[in-house]
Amino acid sequence: MVGSLEGSDVASGRGHAAPATAELPPGGSGGDGWQDRVDGGPAEQATAPSSRSGPAESGTEASGSGGSGEPDWNDADGSRRSARPENGAVVIVYDDGPIEDYTQALPAHREFDVPAVSGVVTEWIGREDHLGTDRMTLSQLEELADAGWEIASHTTDHTAVGTAALRADAAPGDARLYPDHVRHGFHGGLTVEVADGDRIVRESVAGHGSDGDGAYVELEGTLGEAFPAGSALRYPPEQVRTTVAESKGELEALGFDVETFLAPYDVFDDYSRPFVAERYGGVVNARPGSPINDPEGFDPLRTRRDYFIEYTTPEAVRGRLDEVADRGALGVIGAHTFKPEVTTERIRETLGWIDERDIEVLTMREACETYADGR
Repeated sequence: MVGSLEGSDVASGRGHAAPATAELPPGGSGGDGWQDRVDGGPAEQATAPSSRSGPAESGTEASGSGGSGEPDWNDADGSRRSARPENGAVVIVYDDGPIEDYTQALPAHREFDVPAVSGVVTEWIGREDHLGTDRMTLSQLEELADAGWEIASHTTDHTAVGTAALRADAAPGDARLYPDHVRHGFHGGLTVEVADGDRIVRESVAGHGSDGDGAYVELEGTLGEAFPAGSALRYPPEQVRTTVAESKGELEALGFDVETFLAPYDVFDDYSRPFVAERYGGVVNARPGSPINDPEGFDPLRTRRDYFIEYTTPEAVRGRLDEVADRGALGVIGAHTFKPEVTTERIRETLGWIDERDIEVLTMREACETYADGR
């Protein structure tokens, strides 16, 4: 049976909204069946301990890791706080904080009495008619938390925290860069940097587009010097640190306990990991492309995640759930509930498959307490 919330101690662009752009193809290859891509009335609320905390006191550090580094997920004697489920566990993560998390996902989860994680962009809270949907209000987020859901940070403004690599050499006079993805072009006016070892040039972003050479990021000026293919395109450290830290602080000021980070566009790498580790205990999508995390040696800052409705098939999802149950593994799966194919019925169907396999459903915080090695 799927684990009950009763008595628990719950404390892309793969489908991510992007300004005026066609949907980008999914990133990550995974190299397995999970990557088979395709286009294409609720029960009473469960009684559960809330993942909300009191608002942070003015002038005091917010709860959680709060800048002191990763938390210790184990007890003082080194033992794990929670026993590992025999048939494994699944964490279900919903991205971007759309109203559909509340209207479509929450009813299905209530029926099965199980939690989820909602990744929230703090600047989007309560916005109406925003990128094709409404965003959850504070009171709706509070209702999720009171139902046992974990509220995770998805940055302040949905900017990529990791890097892209240039696909082609860039000349000194070039204003168009051709990286392996163009998420850094979604926010005009922000500063990006191009780096080749210790050599770094910064310039403001004008936008993004596509031409005969492929998708590009347009700069307001030119680089002024040449950079080879493979050079990194990224936001400067101060920009990444700010969006990562401020989103946590803003959510905690609203009364939520925040230990989990969800990287926008599934863009996360060794560049972004240190900034996130300063503030959070786990990243749900550090390594996209597969949902299977080995139960031994699980590192919450290198979590694997993949989708369970978008870009996949029911057969592939059931096969991966079989693997979770057979291995006693930790599966981390996600969805964008504003997408038309992500319906209450499809979520309910997946929860039924999880229930049939007697897989536990956990929040990311609970998963860390259950599977992470001590820090």
